[in-house]
Amino acid sequence: MKTRIATIALASCAGCHVALASMHENLLSILSEAELLHSYILMDSKTLPKELDVTLVEGSVRTNHDEELLKEAREKSKILIAVGSCSCFGGISSLGNLIPLDESLNFVYKNTPSTVNGFIPREELPEVQYSVKPIDAIVNVDYKVPGCPPEVNELCNFLSSLLKGKEVTTPKVSVCDECNREKTGIPPSIIKRIHKDYSDPKKCLLEQGYLCFGPITKGGCEAKCPNVNMPCEGCRGLRSEFGFYRCRILDNVSEKLPKNLLPFLFNRFNYGSTQFLWKYYEKLLRRK
Repeated sequence: MKTRIATIALASCAGCHVALASMHENLLSILSEAELLHSYILMDSKTLPKELDVTLVEGSVRTNHDEELLKEAREKSKILIAVGSCSCFGGISSLGNLIPLDESLNFVYKNTPSTVNGFIPREELPEVQYSVKPIDAIVNVDYKVPGCPPEVNELCNFLSSLLKGKEVTTPKVSVCDECNREKTGIPPSIIKRIHKDYSDPKKCLLEQGYLCFGPITKGGCEAKCPNVNMPCEGCRGLRSEFGFYRCRILDNVSEKLPKNLLPFLFNRFNYGSTQFLWKYYEKLLRRK
């Protein structure tokens, strides 16, 4: 009997489902061993089947409908997998927790420059919850495949191993370990911003003074962002073990911030959009 698979999406952009579809022929190979019974982006199916072996979940929980659908998927599935940063950690959408819900709704529905006689819909749409949450804040999760979006090859290997009953492993290295840039171990003397300065395409971005989270971020993406001149923003989540020397350089960068910049960096918007861009809910709100 083939493995019964479903995919669902909560508060998300569909990028993780696009990654799934981007597996191309490999997706067909996987579907030769499994039966896809529900997927809002890949097939026309309105409801979840009664019994499922594996369900892949994209997106965070923002509305009552999201929570109800997630609980239904958990109840019907033997294995539930969080796919993508939003599902795993809250993701970019969890930055909505920086702004009170009423303030956010009033701006979106009433106060934008293009809005005329705006009103907040209360009956036609699912109720919006006060905070954005990763799915493991609501239900038990068996596996997590992080990334924004997840790497196609990683997703393919993960699903292939799972369907064949093999051990599912995750990368042990950091993004910094996978980066091709030249590293000397010499801390920077100044702090730079990527949109204002031209960086050396061969040298470590962190050593040049750019805030790059590669040393503390879980690898598996082949350092795609740093290798095209964009500092790592940490979308894959924290690595369990940090590279000591690289983290010393990251710490050195933070120490060089001018004192007059600290209030700016640590106000509610900038702090959330740098240090905890992808994991704001997990770091600041899920306190036990």
